[in-house]
Amino acid sequence: MEGFNLKNTFFSCITIIVLVLSMLFFYEPAQNLLCSYAIFERFLINTPKVCSLFDTTRLSRYNGVDGGKIYLSILGIVFDVTEGRRFYGPGGSYSGFSGRDASRSFITGLFDEENLTDHVSDMDPSDLIGLDTWLNTYKKKYKEIGKLIGRYYDSSGKETDYNKLVFEKIKSGKMAKEAKNKEMAQYPSCNIEYVQENQKSKVWCTTLSGGIKRNWIGVPRKLQSLDENGKLSFRCACVQLDTLSKAELVHINEYEDCDASATTCYVKIS
Repeated sequence: MEGFNLKNTFFSCITIIVLVLSMLFFYEPAQNLLCSYAIFERFLINTPKVCSLFDTTRLSRYNGVDGGKIYLSILGIVFDVTEGRRFYGPGGSYSGFSGRDASRSFITGLFDEENLTDHVSDMDPSDLIGLDTWLNTYKKKYKEIGKLIGRYYDSSGKETDYNKLVFEKIKSGKMAKEAKNKEMAQYPSCNIEYVQENQKSKVWCTTLSGGIKRNWIGVPRKLQSLDENGKLSFRCACVQLDTLSKAELVHINEYEDCDASATTCYVKIS
C-alpha cells in the first residue's frame, strides 16, 4: 500500500509539473523545452533567469503596450529597456526600435520598412563602427537578457556566418580607423581657404593645422591615402620632409607653382 501511495505521489507531481509547464507555454510560447523550464524556474524560485533565446514573434510582444516590458535587439543581442519607457514605449521617440531588431535604423535614423531591419552587412565600415558603439552603449546602460534567433544567432544560440561577417567588418573598420588616426598624426591636414580673386585655394601649415598640436610646422604636400572606408583619395597634408623614408615619399607629391620649402601656397584643388 505504501509503495502504491509513493507511486501515486510521484505521478501526481509529474502531472502537476507538466500542467505548470503547459500553462507557462501558453503564457509565453517557447522555442523548446529548455525555454519552458527557464520560465518555470523563474516562477518557482523567483530568480531573474529567463529563456535567453527569442524568436521574432516572442520579441515582438515586448513593445510596452498596456504597460508591459520593453525589449529591443541590436545585432541580435536582446536588451531590456523598460526603464527607458518614455523613449521606447508607445508614442516615444524611439518606439520604432521596440519589440524588434532594427539595427539599420540606429545608423540611418529612418523608420520605414526598408530600414526597420537587422540587415547591415552592406553598410560602410564607418557606419558599422557606429553601430558597434551603440551596442556597447546599451551593454553599459541596460540589462542584456538574450539573443534573437535569425540573422545573427541560430536556434541553439550560436553565432551565424552573417554575425561573423559583420563583426569581422567592424574589426577591420576599427583597424583602418586606427591606422587613419596614426596617419593624421604623422601628416596633419593643411589649413585651407578658397581665394575668390585668383580662383585658387590657399593652403598653409602651422603648429596647429589639422587640429594636431605639435612642435613642427611642415610644408604643404598632396598626400595619397585611403579613407576609413578603404577608398583612395588625395588631401593636402603638412609633412616633415627630413623625417620621411623613400617609401613614404612615394605617396607624397609637390603642388605645382609652389616653392618646395614654402609653408603657404596657392593651389588648385579639384
